[in-house]
Parts: sequence; structure tokens; C-alpha cells
Amino acid sequence: MTAGASLMGEMTRDRLRGLIDALPRVRIATAPTPLQEAENLSRELGVRVLIKRDDLTGLVLGGNKVRHMDFCMADALEKGADVSVNVNAWMSNNSRIIGAASRRVGMDYVCVAPGSAGRPIQGNLLIQSLLGAELHLLETTDAEEVAGFVADLEERLRAQGRTPYNHLREHMSRSSAVISYLEATMEVADQLEALGVDGPVTVYIASGGAQSGLHLASDALRLPWRVRGVLVGTPEESFVDVVTWSNNALAHLGLSERVGWGDIEQMGDYVGPGYARVSEAGAEAIRMLARLEGVLLDPVYTAKVMAALIDHARTGQIGPGETAVFVHTGGLPELFNFADELSGE
Repeated sequence: MTAGASLMGEMTRDRLRGLIDALPRVRIATAPTPLQEAENLSRELGVRVLIKRDDLTGLVLGGNKVRHMDFCMADALEKGADVSVNVNAWMSNNSRIIGAASRRVGMDYVCVAPGSAGRPIQGNLLIQSLLGAELHLLETTDAEEVAGFVADLEERLRAQGRTPYNHLREHMSRSSAVISYLEATMEVADQLEALGVDGPVTVYIASGGAQSGLHLASDALRLPWRVRGVLVGTPEESFVDVVTWSNNALAHLGLSERVGWGDIEQMGDYVGPGYARVSEAGAEAIRMLARLEGVLLDPVYTAKVMAALIDHARTGQIGPGETAVFVHTGGLPELFNFADELSGE
């Protein structure tokens, strides 16, 4: 990128909305979601903190991924699919929301969860069961064995005259995250303007497609934002391919610009003991938000993001006069799977 160049070229809000509106879409997410003042937390930390409540997007306890489904499900229907096939971990919010969105648009849902044999049916697994998902809780986590199982499953579905939409292979299943948060950027910008915020803003969100959408759009629209993505696991545990997802999204929008790894900010300091494991700082963040704001976080994603914000406020990395926006991406069903770790002080 040349100095001063935008990652998406010259852009106005009207042009960006036009590009997004040209894509196939079914309306699933409840939006706009509130942007709330966290007054007690702000006093505690000495910086202004706003919470973007994307845990309130509707559809089986909400979350950022509900926004994705507007575009992902439209793509599946355009391709004539009648059953979603997804492969993800047992605690996956992605699986829960894909299952509910599939049902919303009249599709069946098959979920394969590696390394989950014998897991109790609670949290996100319970919700998928209530949705009537065909659950396959595998003992193996071997990538080749899982791929073989899924290939056999798809072959069986096709033999039954079905048309599966495999979310691991379909570009729009991930590109939809970027696209939906290009749109969410304009939503947040409008809300910040309504609150009179015109100075620098630091946005905190779990690293992924949503982070990229916020970064790309805020850059293209010349908003005074810094978008900081927080990694919640090591690359070996939970690889977040932000660059590929972003570039696929740009291609879907008909844009020629492309993103490189140097364009994306990912922070790996708040992973703690690993993916889907409670960190000490994350547990503190969960209790702090609950007690100061009556807002619940989950230990897998949002607690680690809030831990980064809290640490940056305490260490002066959020400057005077700067506003911090915490994007609450949901994940609440998994809070209850960590009762033993979180029930004490």
C-alpha cells in the first residue's frame, strides 16, 4: 500500500452501502444494535468506554455471527441448497447460529463436531439439539479422518437427492463476516456521531472477519479509528485467516484492492492458557462487567477482548480524550460450561 492509500480505495458511505445492497441478502439479524455508555466501567478505568451490543442481534441468544447470516444464507439459497453442513468445535457459536439461520430459511442442518464424543449436551450443543440438528460428535480430531467423514456424509446426502452447503468450503460463509461488518461500521459511525464523539476511537474486538470489516470500512471512510483484534487462541488452536476472508469479501463486492497481513492488527497477549480456556484476566473482566454494568461476557472470546481493553486503560495505551468501543460479539451459551472455573472469587 502507498502512504495514505485506503485499503478499499476512495469510498463514501453511499457508495459502500450501494456495493453491499447489490449482494443477495435475506434479513435475519436484528439491527441496529445499541451502542451503550458503560458509565460505571468508564469511571473505574478512567476512560470513556462504549459497548456495541452485538450480543443483541436476535436469533438463539444473538452474537456477531447473526449479522453474517444475512449474506451467507442468501448465498446458500441462491445455490439451491436445502441442508447446511458445518464442521466446528463443540463450543462453537458459529455452529449454533448457522443452525438457527438454516432453520429460519427452511433448510435442514447437519453439524460435525470433532473431538466431542461424550460431551454433555449443554450450551451451544443443547441449542443445536433443540433446533433439530443432525449432530455428529466425533471422537477423532485428525483432519484427514474428519474430512473423510464429511465427504461420506455429503455423498450420502446427495444420494438422497439433497443439495448440501458446506460452510467450510463456501467463500461466503466467511466473507459474510467481513461484508456484514463493513455495514456495521457505518452503523457504529452514525451512533458515535449521535453521541457527539468526533475524536479518536479505539475499537476492541476478537480477531476475525468482523474485525477486518470494521478496519477496512473505517479506513476507506477515513474515520479516526484504530481497530484492534484480540487473538483468543494460538494459531495452532484457532487459526484466524483474516487476510483470505477479507480478500474474498472484496472480490464479492467487485473491488480490486487486496489486503496483506501487514494491514491487520492482531494482539496475542491475552490468550491466557489457550483457546476455550479461562484466563485470569478474562475471569476478572467477566466479574467486572457483571458487577459494574450488569453485562455478561463469555470466557472464550469476549472476556479476553475486554481483558485487553482493561489492561490498555490501566497502562495508558488508551489516550486522554480517546473513546474505547468494545464490540460485544455474544457467545453467552458457553458461559455456563465454565461454572467450575468462574463460580469462586
